[in-house]
Amino acid sequence: MAARRRMATGGGIGGGQPGVTGERKPAVVASLLVTNIGQLVTGDPRLPAPGVVEGAALAASGDRIAYAGPTSGLDVATGPDTIEVDAHGAAVIPGFVDAHTHLVWLGERSEEYALRAGGASYEEIAEKGGGIRSTVAATAAGTVEDLATAARERARRMLRLGTTTVEIKSGYGQSLEAELRQLRAARALGEQADLPDVVTTYLPLHGLPDGDRVEYLEGVLHEGLRAAAPLAGFVDCFCETGAWGVDECERLLVAAREHGLRAKVHADQRSHSGGSALAARVGAVSADHLDHADDEDLRALAVAGVAGVLLPGASMVLGGAPPPGRRLLEAGATVALATDCNPGTCWCESMPLMVALGVATAGLTPAEALTAATAGGAAALGLSDRGRLLPGLRCDALVLETPRWLDVGYHLGANPVAQVIAAGRLVRR
Repeated sequence: MAARRRMATGGGIGGGQPGVTGERKPAVVASLLVTNIGQLVTGDPRLPAPGVVEGAALAASGDRIAYAGPTSGLDVATGPDTIEVDAHGAAVIPGFVDAHTHLVWLGERSEEYALRAGGASYEEIAEKGGGIRSTVAATAAGTVEDLATAARERARRMLRLGTTTVEIKSGYGQSLEAELRQLRAARALGEQADLPDVVTTYLPLHGLPDGDRVEYLEGVLHEGLRAAAPLAGFVDCFCETGAWGVDECERLLVAAREHGLRAKVHADQRSHSGGSALAARVGAVSADHLDHADDEDLRALAVAGVAGVLLPGASMVLGGAPPPGRRLLEAGATVALATDCNPGTCWCESMPLMVALGVATAGLTPAEALTAATAGGAAALGLSDRGRLLPGLRCDALVLETPRWLDVGYHLGANPVAQVIAAGRLVRR
């Protein structure tokens, strides 16, 4: 491709600025350039949500955004190695950040789906040996390669649907070595260029162990945290009636600080268990589910700076209370949407569907839902370098099939993504 230089006057977001002599700075050479964008969703908080710029361009230099704004302000050079993408008037949005998944598992639980449809409750299924216990039995026996192979196709589906960053939890091992195998499998997925970037979370307090729970917890506190710390950035717990209590979870989260693991909490999913209040008290990065959290809980999360991760797919499948999206926003908290992709209560890799459900069931506007699925997800993972299309941030972007960004949630059940850009590379056409 012949080198060519694209220069124009105009402000734009990230456009070139005159120097002290009145001359332009040398243009950046773009490694990737997307032009002819109909609607560019930047997420810029200075613009009306979700930060739409009409008639736009997007340029990357390496893995970072060099320019995002009106074509009139574009000031970059192209070279023989520049990848140029003509969006043909399509919309471009940030890549999705899926901040809560259980992507690494073996076995299957389709029979539970039928049992729930017949009226069986989550608790009744668990009492009969189903639920998390069933997945633990299958997953704990797998090798790292077994686990990575099974999860790889799920991760590929996520990428095709626009997820460029995904959090993956352990939690289906219930022995130290089995939990570590899950974390190693998740990290192996993150090393592959054709899969989403991976953030790992150690979830030792998920289902209840077969043996003595006190002995199990002590093992997690004294051995598990130390062993998991090199493989994970977060620690999580299922704080719920019939699972792990507030006191047990608090011991875990406090002890995890000494190992550099930041806190997350499965909070108030099936009952008002006290998980949200715990997340606020320990300064967790996120509190997830929140279906039974009250307004006082949500205000406490906002004051503590804890992101609220809503999982509308799981809420819908389990038939419980709707996610408190509107109440979270009114409380002043950061809201994220995620798939909760797991084998029992939400086998779904689609963040576009979560955007639609966020509008339909959680009381979010389309702009709020899209922001929750991008910048909100990044906040729920403590990531400040992605989730928006602004200069200097990681260039994770989706070229849509449509000129309207609203079609992400409006076209229910569809895949609106035509091309995926991850870390400045065109990884899927």
